[in-house]
Amino acid sequence: MKNSKLNMDLVIRNRADQFPEIELEYSVSKEKVWENLLFKLDAPKVHHRTISLTHYFRIAAAASLLLLFSVTGFLRFYSKNVMAPAGQHISFSLPDGSTVQLNAKSEFSFHPYWFAISRTLKLEGEGFFEVKKGKDFKVVSRLGETSVLGTSFNIFSRNNEYNVTCFTGKVRVVSAQSNERVLLNPNEKAYITKDGFLRFAQDADARTVKSWRDNMFVFTGSPIISVLEEVERQYNIKIHYLANPGLTYTGNFSRSMSGKQVLDLVCTSLGIKFDAKSDTEFLVN
Repeated sequence: MKNSKLNMDLVIRNRADQFPEIELEYSVSKEKVWENLLFKLDAPKVHHRTISLTHYFRIAAAASLLLLFSVTGFLRFYSKNVMAPAGQHISFSLPDGSTVQLNAKSEFSFHPYWFAISRTLKLEGEGFFEVKKGKDFKVVSRLGETSVLGTSFNIFSRNNEYNVTCFTGKVRVVSAQSNERVLLNPNEKAYITKDGFLRFAQDADARTVKSWRDNMFVFTGSPIISVLEEVERQYNIKIHYLANPGLTYTGNFSRSMSGKQVLDLVCTSLGIKFDAKSDTEFLVN
């Protein structure tokens, strides 16, 4: 058995001796191979993340909705304010072609980019409206609301006084406090009392109501305080009134007169006096 193993080793050696020796040539040294291997081991791993197109579509859709809501909100809530300062009257054309004439020291606001959808504005002071036919047109004030389809009317809304006079078409007036309402025809007037109740008057003196548009001011048994407040607005002056507050005035004056001339006219008819403290400030006693 031992001899057989020796013979087998001898055979293997003899056969191996029959093959020539092979020399391998390396273009890179062992040191360079180790250096490259260590560099690859130390290099940071790069992670590749796959994002589906669906994710981008969702982001784009959300951005589009946000932009749509932003634009809609701007169009809906952007407000424009129009004011006639003391001593001036102005006329303004609305986006639908309707016009508003503002008396001195009056103002209104509305949403110009939303006006085609909702013809609504807020008024403080006095204005004459000529409304083009179309959707419901609303004028909102602190004490009441006036709405029409196509007509002309005058609104006076100052302090605790509110009255509406219809000139053409039909006008609906609603009290903000009592929710009472009335439908006016031409030359009819509605006013709201101090306790919020709505009152109606036929055969209103429309000529007197619209006189301010012709720069004329007509008063019939009007409280002196109201008369002097109107004088202040029309001439942008300050009047200190110390006389009897229960006096009333009946008369008229033209805006072509100076403020001092108007005061002289009013005070002389009532038997009271006034002093000029400056060109824009007066004392009535």
